Amino acid sequence: MYATLTSSKINLVGTTILIELNNEVQREMLMVIKQDMLDALRLILCNKQAQLEITVSEIIGEIKAYKPNDKFKMMAEKNPSLIEFKKRFDLDIEY
Repeated sequence: MYATLTSSKINLVGTTILIELNNEVQREMLMVIKQDMLDALRLILCNKQAQLEITVSEIIGEIKAYKPNDKFKMMAEKNPSLIEFKKRFDLDIEY
């Protein structure tokens, strides 16, 4: 839970605490303790109107290719002539 909360974006909008998580698994873990966490926050903040909103954001980043087929597909997207090259010389990508 510590890693989830330290890696997430937390904002305060009015009386609502917004927590933006990286994936659905983290959201499910936080939903289990959401009410207990909200009760503790309300007690600490002395604010009974505080709300807690949890969202999941998409991480937009570079997709890493680890397998030879994945690497070839990424390279072929950048240079479609590689597909013709592979067919013409009957190359095998798997090794």
